[in-house]
Amino acid sequence: MIFLFLTAIVFLLTAILVISAVLFLRSKKTEKLLINETLRDILDEKMFQLKKIATVDNHFFLAINKKLNKLAVIKNFNIKTLNYEYEEIMTLFITDIIQTGSGFKIDYIKQGEKKTLFINSHNKELKDFLYKIHKAANIKKIEEKYVEHNFTITSGSDFENTYVWAYCPINCFFAYFRTKNQPSIQKINLRKKHFTIDLNYNYFEAPIFGEYQQLLYYENNFLRDLFSSLFQTIKQKTSMISEDLIYYDDYNNILYLSNGLNSLQSLVLSEIEEVHYLDNKLSFTLFDETKVINFPADNNFIKEFEDFVTGYNLRKIASNFNYKIDKLINTTPNTKLIIDSSRDRIVYCANLNTISRFSYLTISFINLNDVKIEKSQDGYFVRIYTKDGEIIDVTCKKHEVAQYILAQIKSIINS
Repeated sequence: MIFLFLTAIVFLLTAILVISAVLFLRSKKTEKLLINETLRDILDEKMFQLKKIATVDNHFFLAINKKLNKLAVIKNFNIKTLNYEYEEIMTLFITDIIQTGSGFKIDYIKQGEKKTLFINSHNKELKDFLYKIHKAANIKKIEEKYVEHNFTITSGSDFENTYVWAYCPINCFFAYFRTKNQPSIQKINLRKKHFTIDLNYNYFEAPIFGEYQQLLYYENNFLRDLFSSLFQTIKQKTSMISEDLIYYDDYNNILYLSNGLNSLQSLVLSEIEEVHYLDNKLSFTLFDETKVINFPADNNFIKEFEDFVTGYNLRKIASNFNYKIDKLINTTPNTKLIIDSSRDRIVYCANLNTISRFSYLTISFINLNDVKIEKSQDGYFVRIYTKDGEIIDVTCKKHEVAQYILAQIKSIINS
């Protein structure tokens, strides 16, 4: 009996505690709803078109309007007496928002005077709210400078907006704003510069203020949105060399490399000194810098890239070939002999899969004098004699290739 009595008492006390907790939470919820409704009424009276309210504490609130150009500050708010202090700050006149040991401080200018608003709170909702206000104000400054662009992908470099990034998908313009230490706003066209994006490592590198720098960003979705938008533009506006892997912009002479999923690398070919084919990657050196660009690649990708470079180099010799009468002969893996009947010449090319080391020489048909096959330690070579007294040796990997070249040149000489 005693056990049952004690059990009943425990159950009753538990029930009382649960009911009390529910009533308390309901009371708090009701109070919160009442406060929000009262704040909205106050802001309506001020003709403030509300977008969002952020709570500092039960007596201190911040609100931003729909245009993101006005910050309302409501302090010393008392729900019972309806007393409060009200101030509006134009977001364009916010000079800085800084995180401090006790919370945050907003530096701004009002009526020509420098002022500071101190906020003693560290909650995440408030931090996100302040970051977005500060970023919106800085983006507005970028938009005022470049009114012709629609910047839809944006982020600050950090909470304090030390740098602010803004990207316009329509024309691939990337604007950047250094907000501190001699503030400056500039822009670049990402389709005309070297850049690197790697989502796996959250890595983004671009030439900011004339120097290639890794760009930090505060918003997690920024880099993925930038990658997706930029890659779609590249697919639509450049020539596909290999689907989702290699694209070429013939007008700007820029090559784009990707793994199709999370990496994107641009290469301004006129600025590339050389390409180096290494295990599992391509490595590029630039003419004017000590900088090296590395791009991870498997054997299939490297082969696709080599084929592109070979074709790219061949187009330097002639924009087109008549494949019915012109002949492209593979003499070794990196050399070719071209019987260019369309232009009455022979062209010997070396280092076709390279960039600056690619070379070639031409001999007109009328300058050909004689031709022989010679044997060397490594195989065979065709020795061509010109009427000018020059001798050109064409190395051949196979004897039958040397015989074919011999027959072709003899036919030209004897015609």
